[in-house]
Amino acid sequence: MELEIIFSQFNVNTRGWKNFGMTHRLDPTYSSVKQYFPNAKLTLFTDDERMADGYDDVEVKVVDEKDFIQSKQHHKWGWNNADYYQIYGLLNSSAEVAISVDSDIMFVNDEVKTLVPIIKKFGVCCPVNARGLVKVDGIHTRGNDGDYHIGEDESRGNITTYDLWWNGFHTKNDRGRKLLEEFARLMKENPKRSPLQYSRAAWNTGVHPYVLPKQWGVGCYDVGCGEEIILHLGHIEVQDYYLESRI
Repeated sequence: MELEIIFSQFNVNTRGWKNFGMTHRLDPTYSSVKQYFPNAKLTLFTDDERMADGYDDVEVKVVDEKDFIQSKQHHKWGWNNADYYQIYGLLNSSAEVAISVDSDIMFVNDEVKTLVPIIKKFGVCCPVNARGLVKVDGIHTRGNDGDYHIGEDESRGNITTYDLWWNGFHTKNDRGRKLLEEFARLMKENPKRSPLQYSRAAWNTGVHPYVLPKQWGVGCYDVGCGEEIILHLGHIEVQDYYLESRI
C-alpha cells in the first residue's frame, strides 16, 4: 500500500521559526513524518524551490504564478494558495492513501500510524475545528478572510466547520473525491478561508469528511488533553506546553 505525504508552501514569509532558516522550511513536520512513515513518498507544491533546500527526498512541483488561485497582491495569497494545492495534491495523487500536511504540525505518538487504516475506512478525514460552527469560524465579520453570511444557505451557519492542518484521502473513494473536487472549485472561484470553503463543499455535495477528535490536532484550546497524537505547533501555547523551548 503506497502512501504519499503532500506539503504545500507558498510565500517564504508565511511561516518561519526563529531557530529555522530556509533549509528547514518543512520542519518540524518533515522530521516527524520520517520517524513514523519512513517509506512514504514526499511531495511539495510551492512557488519557490528553495522551500525544499535540505530535503533531498522530496519531489518538488513548482507552481507558476499564472496558476495561482490568488495573486500576490492579496495579503492571504500564501495561505490560500497553499491550502488549494494541498487538496489539488490529494486529488492528483497516484498513491492509494494521500495525506496533506501543514509544516507546523508534529506527529508525536506511534498511534499516528492508525491514521492510514482510518482514512481507508472513511475515505476522507480531517481534524476537528475547536470553534465548531461555521457561523463562529467563518462569518464575514470575524476578520479572518471568511465571508459567510447568515442566510446564504438553510443551515444558517449551524453546521460543522473543519480544520485543514492535515487532510487524509483514500484516492479510490468516489464520495471523498466529489467533496474535495467541490472544495477545489470553490477555492479557485472564490479564494477564502479554507475551513469555510470545506464546509460549503460539504453542504453543496452532502458529503462530509470524517472528523477526528482533538488528539489529532492539538491546538491552543486543547493543551494537556491527554493521548496526544498530532500537535499544532503554529500555536505558541502548544509549543510552550509540550516543548523544552520555542522553535
